[in-house]
Amino acid sequence: MIAIDVKELTKRYAGRAVVDRVSFQVPSSQIFGLLGPNGAGKTTTIKILTGLIRPTAGQVFVLGKDLSRSPIEIKRHIGHVYANMAFYPQLTGPENLRFLGSFYPLGRRDLEARIAELLDFVGLSEEKRKKAGAYSQGMTQRLGIARALLHDPDVLFFDEATSGIDIEGTNLIRSYVCDLRVQGKTICVASHKLDEIEYICDRVGLLDHGRLIALGTPAEMKASLRGVLHKYLVRVATPIQNLEGRDARVLFLKDSNVILSSQDLLADLHLRFGDCVCEVDPSLEEVFIWLLHHSLSPRAKEEEPSKLLSAQ
Repeated sequence: MIAIDVKELTKRYAGRAVVDRVSFQVPSSQIFGLLGPNGAGKTTTIKILTGLIRPTAGQVFVLGKDLSRSPIEIKRHIGHVYANMAFYPQLTGPENLRFLGSFYPLGRRDLEARIAELLDFVGLSEEKRKKAGAYSQGMTQRLGIARALLHDPDVLFFDEATSGIDIEGTNLIRSYVCDLRVQGKTICVASHKLDEIEYICDRVGLLDHGRLIALGTPAEMKASLRGVLHKYLVRVATPIQNLEGRDARVLFLKDSNVILSSQDLLADLHLRFGDCVCEVDPSLEEVFIWLLHHSLSPRAKEEEPSKLLSAQ
């Protein structure tokens, strides 16, 4: 079953498209990642999918229902976790959840049981007497996850949910996201953090200036650039020169050089450096950077056919 179905989604402000004909699908019980630099259109897309703003054009279907026709019904089945979530600072975590839970059709006993269950899930049971104003940012975000789960939604949206959080807190939130997938939840994660997307997402969409320029699994992303992006490791202890005009980038790492190029340089490099040269697979980060600068986006010519991964 397709839990999220986005068709030709467009949002314009003052005539400028911040989301431009974006289309993708997310099957049930999968984690989908929206990746892109700041200003790519990730947050605007999430705001549209959660019903906070209306699109200029296009359609969104969540759990088979049209968001434009059934917004209230759909909102009963979705949860939203975003950066810098806010709570009443003078209330404890459970008191905040109790107040917010009063807006859902839950009996008092069921609500208390749900709050206890969620505080345990996000690791805040031992902090239930602490005022929310005394929480660290990581604790606040974990309370935000509990808040988003109060009504047991089927679909969850995480928008830069780990922004500003330390490594330990980030890893905890990632583990919660994976646990939620095991529980059958469908999750859409928007982030500019590549590791956050790579480690937890089944499929990824890469946004740039509002346009979806690549879509697929991390492995498909890498495979799409075979024969297009070449990476070489040259184990020589001096920076490599004289690669001008080769559309190549050289990174010197004290005892070796890493070369990224759109041309096959293996034979030339072997002539110069012999067995010190080996060709290796580009990392996902390198693939994404390459896509951002070479594929179908405002960085390239308008409407230029992409020779890389098709955004379909």
